[in-house]
Amino acid sequence: MGEFRSDMPYQLGANRGWVSTLSESEFRLFRDLIYEECGVSLGAEKRTFLESRLKKRMDEFGIRTAYEYYSLIRQPGKSQELSSLLDMLMICETSFFRNQPQFDLFQKTVLPRIRERKGKAGARSIRVWSAGCSTGQEPYTIVMSLLEEIRDLDQWSVRVFASDLSFTALERAQLGMYKPEQMKGVDDRFLKKYFRMENGNYFISDAVKRHVVFDYHNLKHDNGLRGLDVIWCRNVMIYFDLDEQRRLINRFTNCLIPGGYLFIGHAESLQALSNRFTMLHKNKGIAYKLEE
Repeated sequence: MGEFRSDMPYQLGANRGWVSTLSESEFRLFRDLIYEECGVSLGAEKRTFLESRLKKRMDEFGIRTAYEYYSLIRQPGKSQELSSLLDMLMICETSFFRNQPQFDLFQKTVLPRIRERKGKAGARSIRVWSAGCSTGQEPYTIVMSLLEEIRDLDQWSVRVFASDLSFTALERAQLGMYKPEQMKGVDDRFLKKYFRMENGNYFISDAVKRHVVFDYHNLKHDNGLRGLDVIWCRNVMIYFDLDEQRRLINRFTNCLIPGGYLFIGHAESLQALSNRFTMLHKNKGIAYKLEE
């Protein structure tokens, strides 16, 4: 997922009449709006960051006050501007094979279990959701892991559904182009097997790309996905309060098949959120298995 950060430099100026910082009431107004729209809870430490992002959108319209901008985005037919603001709040931080132990666990333990279970049921389909996929490295890594572990994957029906709140991130993900500095952590063998180089950039191969379906989705709402074998949703819940975290995990429970798996961030936990999952731990990799 695009991540919210407050450590970005910002200085006030007189550009286009911008004359003051957000008042406490203005901050609460936008904080509540953002929470209402996407479930993200902005603490007081994010106030300067929010202000810098508001300023950029206000400059686009030549608006002087935060109240005036708030009135604009709340007008009927202005939902696209609200989406643009939310997009600007997202800082996409991700990488291929991020938290390698999790992908080791996925490839060497979870996938063999899924394959065995499918075999007993006479099924050859795998459904995975990368929730908060950012610029695509996570879903593409998931597919590469599938291709490595299930050698006859061309005989399976495989779909990795990848969603994010940021249209900008989704456009980059669908393009599948990455700069050399974005390829850190990718083994040379994978570079040769799953990428092609063009004009100094790396492009994900069609063999990987064809298994991924990208779509916009706000995690505050149900997207209708059901019968999933695995959900990846890492470093997303840290931006939600406890109530939203519980609602999100409940939605994931409805999306997964009994015995399905959930991968979350290393700083996140299901403690106090659900008692329907069992932790699976191996070599620093952690996943959660839904009760059957």
